[in-house]
Amino acid sequence: MKANSEKTKQSKKATRRVLAGVLCGASVLSLVLSLVMPPISQAIANDAQTDFAEETVMGGGSSTESTDVDNTNNGDTENQNSDDAEGGEADPSNGVEQGQSGDQPEGKLQVEDNEPADGNAVMAATEGEQTEAAPDEIKNVDELKTKLANASGVASFKLMNDVETGEIITLSKDGSKITLDLNGHKIKHTSSNQPLFNITGGATLTVKDSQQAAATEISANQENKWSNLASMEYGDSNIPTKLTYYVTESVASGTGTNETLKAYEAGIKGAIVACGGNANLKLINLYATNGKGGTFNLESGVITQQQQSSATQQQQSSVSSLVYAENGSSVNMRGGYICGASGSGAGGGIEVRYNSSLSISNGVIAGNSAPSGGGVYAEGSTVKVTGGTISGNRTLENTPGFGGGVMVVGGSIAVSGGFITNNKYAKFCGEDGQGGHGGAGLAANNGAHVTISGGQITGNYSEEAGGGVYVTNIFQHDRAWLDIKGGIIASNVSYRSEGAGIRVGQMIDAMISGASKDSPVYITNNHCMSRFDWGGGGIFVQGDSNVAASNAGRLFVYNSYISANTAGGYGGGVAVCPTGKTLVTSTEGTAIFGNSSAGEEHDDNHFNKENVYNKEKNTGNEAKPHLSGGGGEKTEDRDAYESEVFRKHGHVDFFLAAKKGHTDPIAAVIGKMLGGGDAQYSGSKELKEPIDIPANGGVQIYQSIGLTSGVQAGSDEATAAQKAATTFITGNYSWDHGGGIMSNGDLYLGQPADTYVYPSLKLKATKKLIDSQTDKNKTLTGNEFTFMVYRKDSEDPFVNGKFNRDACAEVGTANNDASGNITFELGEQFAASGTADKITYYLVEDTGEDSDITYDSAVYEIVASVKDTKTELMTVPTKENPNRQIPLNIHNYTIENVNVTKRELDKSSGAWSVTNSWDNVQNRDGYYPIACEDSSVTFTNEYTPYNSYGSWTPKATKVVKGGEMKEFTLEFADNEDFNNAETVNTKAGDKKSQTLSFVDKIEYTLDKLNKLESDSTGRGASNTFTYYVREQPPTAPFTNYTYDKSVYKITVKATDQSDKTIKCEVSYTKIFNAKGKEISADKQQPLKYGEDTSAGQSLPTFTNTYSTSLPLSGMSGVTLTYLAGAAVLCAAAAWMHIRRKANAKGGKRRE
Repeated sequence: MKANSEKTKQSKKATRRVLAGVLCGASVLSLVLSLVMPPISQAIANDAQTDFAEETVMGGGSSTESTDVDNTNNGDTENQNSDDAEGGEADPSNGVEQGQSGDQPEGKLQVEDNEPADGNAVMAATEGEQTEAAPDEIKNVDELKTKLANASGVASFKLMNDVETGEIITLSKDGSKITLDLNGHKIKHTSSNQPLFNITGGATLTVKDSQQAAATEISANQENKWSNLASMEYGDSNIPTKLTYYVTESVASGTGTNETLKAYEAGIKGAIVACGGNANLKLINLYATNGKGGTFNLESGVITQQQQSSATQQQQSSVSSLVYAENGSSVNMRGGYICGASGSGAGGGIEVRYNSSLSISNGVIAGNSAPSGGGVYAEGSTVKVTGGTISGNRTLENTPGFGGGVMVVGGSIAVSGGFITNNKYAKFCGEDGQGGHGGAGLAANNGAHVTISGGQITGNYSEEAGGGVYVTNIFQHDRAWLDIKGGIIASNVSYRSEGAGIRVGQMIDAMISGASKDSPVYITNNHCMSRFDWGGGGIFVQGDSNVAASNAGRLFVYNSYISANTAGGYGGGVAVCPTGKTLVTSTEGTAIFGNSSAGEEHDDNHFNKENVYNKEKNTGNEAKPHLSGGGGEKTEDRDAYESEVFRKHGHVDFFLAAKKGHTDPIAAVIGKMLGGGDAQYSGSKELKEPIDIPANGGVQIYQSIGLTSGVQAGSDEATAAQKAATTFITGNYSWDHGGGIMSNGDLYLGQPADTYVYPSLKLKATKKLIDSQTDKNKTLTGNEFTFMVYRKDSEDPFVNGKFNRDACAEVGTANNDASGNITFELGEQFAASGTADKITYYLVEDTGEDSDITYDSAVYEIVASVKDTKTELMTVPTKENPNRQIPLNIHNYTIENVNVTKRELDKSSGAWSVTNSWDNVQNRDGYYPIACEDSSVTFTNEYTPYNSYGSWTPKATKVVKGGEMKEFTLEFADNEDFNNAETVNTKAGDKKSQTLSFVDKIEYTLDKLNKLESDSTGRGASNTFTYYVREQPPTAPFTNYTYDKSVYKITVKATDQSDKTIKCEVSYTKIFNAKGKEISADKQQPLKYGEDTSAGQSLPTFTNTYSTSLPLSGMSGVTLTYLAGAAVLCAAAAWMHIRRKANAKGGKRRE
């Protein structure tokens, strides 16, 4: 027991010793950790901060990488939100109820279901319901007659069934306003000659169809964009069920238009139908009672005619007009359809007479026919077309007439919107060269005034004249007028006579001028296919065979652009066979260029039978050029054809041919075009003289002229003309002449203004160039310098102490030749107004852009005394008053004397002074010498060679750590071996960081740079220079200093800035590290050189370290010290524990 007890005691003692050792070790470890962990943490933080700073200095990307991560996350978030929204998982309103503003409290903006947001709207609706009663229902024909006839005031009715009647319903109560809703039903009127409705005495009937559906667009064949007549489909009892009509829609594009044919189908539901009528039937009849007419409004629904099935019945089935109004009555078409009428009188669709009015703002008038005015006929009345469509109507094929779409006799018509399209004039009268009938789209005569300010007249076809518009006032005493201010007249055709787009007849004054750039006129893509007449694709103007006649049509066109037209004969742009006068000018005038015509073709067999025009077959005249049939004894185009001078010298853009024997000019053409550019006209005049018309020149014509412009589309001249133009005549075609315009009357393309022809003045001057450094003449090259001659018009160009060229008109430009001679041949000069008896010119040098040259600023004032000889070209009307004739004069001047004065600028005072003068300069060999006789030179320039300068200062920084600054030496050289190096020493005992300059500056001049091949003056030249810097290896190094063995390469890119300065861009790169080890090229990193740290600049820096003190290893060194101490403590604790154990095992405890 005692032995066991002793063992137990010993075992417990051993356990206590172990526990004591463990506790001792734990205490020591705790002490070590408390000492070690803080410095470890601080060291890690310091090292991380140091790494970040190093990366920042070295251009590292830690910050950028972090930003990229952020951006990536943001992008993912956005994508996620987008995906959530698409999937319906995210709230698309971001927590705000949909339909409610995000910053509004709930319920403030949202209204209850079926409740309007505006309380006033509720009140207005309620009031409307109280004042407008529900329509009265009509269930049979008796109710139709009695209810409508007895209605007074405002009354509204709705048809509940189809009805049929042969009786008249008269509405005659003054002030009554009756509305009839056809409600998808039909009223069949069976009387042969009595109207369904008589509307008179101030009564108003409005017809609508609440069941009418909108027309449906269907496919259309684009091969034929004109003469697509409307058609009807019929059902039971030959009642119309469907209307198909066509619209040639035009879209402006730049200087032209593009046309597209569109087709529409309209189902017929509610309709008023004439059944079995004859030539006396006026289905809806308006007239006056007690001095008051009636009013008919069509808002929707159809007014039409029944089809008859047999030939006999077809002759009997007609109307006088579907709607007829007279004596102050009014027809207002605001919608619906008036269609399918076979009118045997005038105006198959609508006819208005005797001071009545017709207004068309919407709806369709289509598929009607009549001898004149197939769609609309108006006599002595007012017609306004602001919208709607008049389509596919026609005249009859068995009788001549006017106006397939619209015919206006007297009165007036104003078109500002809508479409007059695909109508047809159907009958050629059989008389070639007359053009006495036509007007497929719109015709007017007997003093009717026509205004077109908008809308489209397109796709109409005339078998005779005037495809789009035909206006004449023949046989009348007073002139009528056609005024076109806007709109599009495009893709119309005249087949057997002239004027496909527009025909201006006798006794008509037509003015065409787009009201503004926002309201232009387009006359485009029209085709005159007459093989006999002279032509006129876009426009034709009718004159008279009698030259002295005063009844010729007159056309005034302002601000026009005439291009891209084609003639099979001559004058693709404009052709004239005048019995009147023609003016082509730039004053609100025209630009005629870029057209096409026949060329120089000539064939002795041209007039053989095979090529002669065949009237019966409308064939022949195929050989180029297409020539007229000589109607009205106008065969002058054949005279032009026989002239070789005319054929070879140009006639593409303008052609005029008149009878011989004129003693006064019949035409004048000015050399400038609209926009102020040179028209570059060349050609011939009078069939025998080649001509070129200068920009400031002009020509008179007595018999013939042919001109071709050298201006090209897209040129500066063409662009300026397009900007100024408000009337575009482009893309038209004529089988014979005048693709754009053909005139047999008076044609004025621009405003008349007197023309002043100054004499041809030839000047001679001289030039030299001297070197300012050597005072010797330099060799000149041809065209090296430019000189200008300006003409003084009205302002003094020397006002405000400088010569103002803009106050003058430039009239000549010349360059020097290699000998320094300068010559001007000014030619005939034109101006807007004349001077008394003197013309003043200024000769100057144009200041160039070479900054190495000082240009001569002298101004030579040349005063030519001249004599004015005035010739009246012709008398012409003005734009403001077409009936007032004013003389158009040409003033020709001859030179009598020339005086020259030299003016020079005093640069110090800024004042001009006269430095020399020459009186009565004599013409020598055709030229007037300007200050260049007796070895004198007119202009002298000075040349100063170009040079430039730039510099930089090489510097480096020396740093000492741990010790004091000693006298260290830095080296700077232009080679890696540091031969002939510049040195600089630090100041001992001074600052531990010193920045030192090796030299004051390194300078560069232009001769040290490499010139560009493109600039021999040296501007833009550049070169790259390389330098090296290091600390000089010491022969007797200071004790305990570790030297920085880095080597830096400095690169200087010097570039001339073309302003006499050289810019130096300096960078430096460490190529050997501090231990003298070479850095591989792929790890070298250039840095910006300089002292502006805010701009990311720095300098090469060398750091030496003093090493007797504890190495400055940062917190990592401190940490290692702590770790070493901790290790010693741990080892001591372990040794003590082992010693105790060993003593215990020895049997006797040692205290």
